[in-house]
Amino acid sequence: MQRAQEQDAREVEEFYSTRPIGFRLGKHEYEIPHNYFSAKDYGGPQTSKVVEHFGFFLFLPDYGGYTKENWRDYFDRRRIYVVEVRTIEKIAMGTFTDGSRRPLDPNRFDPRVRFERTKSSLEAASTHLHGLTVYRYRGGNRPGAVWTGNRSNGEFFWFRTSLAPGEFKRHGYPEYPSCDVRYYSEKEDLSIVYRYSQDHIAKWREIDDAIWHKIHQWRIA
Repeated sequence: MQRAQEQDAREVEEFYSTRPIGFRLGKHEYEIPHNYFSAKDYGGPQTSKVVEHFGFFLFLPDYGGYTKENWRDYFDRRRIYVVEVRTIEKIAMGTFTDGSRRPLDPNRFDPRVRFERTKSSLEAASTHLHGLTVYRYRGGNRPGAVWTGNRSNGEFFWFRTSLAPGEFKRHGYPEYPSCDVRYYSEKEDLSIVYRYSQDHIAKWREIDDAIWHKIHQWRIA
């Protein structure tokens, strides 16, 4: 284990890079420093300049990327993992169980519509915390909670957490409680999925704002 860590450290020292990686997603072009993807850059050529989605990493408290030090802890609770940013097709055809093909509901990505579809599995709102409304799962057998609120741009959104407020781990699970955020932004016309440690849930708005600030910062056209 120690030898592997020492080898990793040598490779990070040699291959760490902030070179810009350029690509197009949908109607926009982006340039993102490589250290927001990985601590090591082996300098390989980009396989495509057009992508269907992209992801990246940020680290609290400054929302920077990987450094020559913060890569060491794989379970670093300061790390924010933006799993994917992608475009969506609101107008699309779908194949249904009877084999027919019909237009899909263009509102299927709307966060309010999606939340209404989950409410049957939730209790009535039980808590208001950090500027959010908290819903626990019905029956008490499922850990975690659903949180709803409005982002800084006024859009409604919701996300899940591994634990509800005041809830404790059950037999050590989950080992690393997290916030799982996924929504479509009408104003951005992008869908996003990201995760971070539930230790930082009080900073949910700051984290959401910082992620979009980075995306806008990297957008060059």
